[in-house]
Amino acid sequence: MDNPILKILAARRATRSISRESLPENMVLELMEAIRMTPSCYNKQPWHFLFLQSQEGLAKGHQILSPGNHPWASRAPLLVIGYAKKKDDCMLPDGRAYYQFDVGMSVMNLMLSATHLGLVARPMAGWDPARVKELFKLEPDDEPIIVLAIGFPSDDESHLADYYKGADKKPRVRKEIMDIITRL
Repeated sequence: MDNPILKILAARRATRSISRESLPENMVLELMEAIRMTPSCYNKQPWHFLFLQSQEGLAKGHQILSPGNHPWASRAPLLVIGYAKKKDDCMLPDGRAYYQFDVGMSVMNLMLSATHLGLVARPMAGWDPARVKELFKLEPDDEPIIVLAIGFPSDDESHLADYYKGADKKPRVRKEIMDIITRL
């Protein structure tokens, strides 16, 4: 495999076993730059991100996590919340909106950059959008879209529920190319 992007994709893991070790500032800045460099529809760049690293920020971030995610995600030295406003999007005449897609692309850039840096960037669905808006005083039209736990991987799985232990060591299962691609 000569393609460096495919190498990073193959190396990416979404482990829940994250070290509490804080991240060097240069790594955090690289993650921010990966988001900034993301393409978007008409270059609108509709995304906004909260990088929670301070004790106060992380304490608030822990309050938004579901009970299933709290034990492992609350160990991460960085929680990232991505949100956008639909009105900041490029609205096409036929009504298509791209802001969520654009946020998704910026998150993928963040995840690829994190992997390149030897970090885990674990996106999660188990969090409370209403609580995000309340705790971080987002505007009514701000739409929280994603939360990620980011940190160095850890071999310590003692904090994980039994069904998560060893999960990231199992072979990754992906559909066959011909199951997802149609060539005409």
